Amino acid sequence: MNIVQRRPRSETSLDMTPLIDVVFQLLIFLLVATKFTKPEAVVDLPSGPKTAEAQTLPDRKALSLAISAQGEIMHEAQAISLEQLPAVIREHLAAGQISRVEIRGDQASHFGVFVKLFETTRQAGIQSVAIVKEIADSTPTDAP
Repeated sequence: MNIVQRRPRSETSLDMTPLIDVVFQLLIFLLVATKFTKPEAVVDLPSGPKTAEAQTLPDRKALSLAISAQGEIMHEAQAISLEQLPAVIREHLAAGQISRVEIRGDQASHFGVFVKLFETTRQAGIQSVAIVKEIADSTPTDAP
């Protein structure tokens, strides 16, 4: 009679702690490195020369409004009417989220829409209104 002795198997285990630590560190890195921005309407901004007082960085306390080529007023990539605008501005002012308004107007938009938008923002309590433009390339070109 043959008796086969079995060797006791050694239990192998995989320690998951370092793997979980790495995953959490990667998650924290991605959260810190991610830039969260509000959606904005895409408009073809007019360009002009850079002036000394021009600000190139967006103001976090500014309400961004855009005027499309069709004359629509856009806030956070959604069309709003001129009648809805004072309520939106007052809501942001009451929450302390804004201190000024930035207007981005498409080159093809009508000036009348801009004037109405400007006056509505002033009547809603905004004292500082900025006009956003693209900075033109200042390198001289050789004309034939």
